[in-house]
Amino acid sequence: MSVVQDLRTRAKHRGFTPWQLIQKIGRLEREADAKDCDLVAMATRIAELTAERNQLEEQLDTAAVDYSTALDDLRIARNETARTQEALTATKAQLANATAVSDLPKHTGQGLQQRFEQGPAIRLGASPMAVTDPGRIA
Repeated sequence: MSVVQDLRTRAKHRGFTPWQLIQKIGRLEREADAKDCDLVAMATRIAELTAERNQLEEQLDTAAVDYSTALDDLRIARNETARTQEALTATKAQLANATAVSDLPKHTGQGLQQRFEQGPAIRLGASPMAVTDPGRIA
């Protein structure tokens, strides 16, 4: 049986002429081509979206690394600030002590030259106020 006879036989059973079958086949092929084009367009769009998602994930990973580095830098800066604050507090205390010592009244007694003119200086160990026994230190 030839193709034409096969088409005629099928057409007779379904009510289509061979020309109508050819037109219907052509229409089905065009619809299939359109669907193939739609399928290719969707596949292309999926590939574009996948590439965009991968790029965004890469940017997110980079941002996470930058954020982690910034947190480490902040922790180091806070530790350094705390050490600097402690050093500043200690320096202020030393400055307060130095200011307090410098604010003590000046010795109003004899000058150094006058003291040596009066005789030899008394050795502290020979002073009657000196304590030689460490247990007696008040």
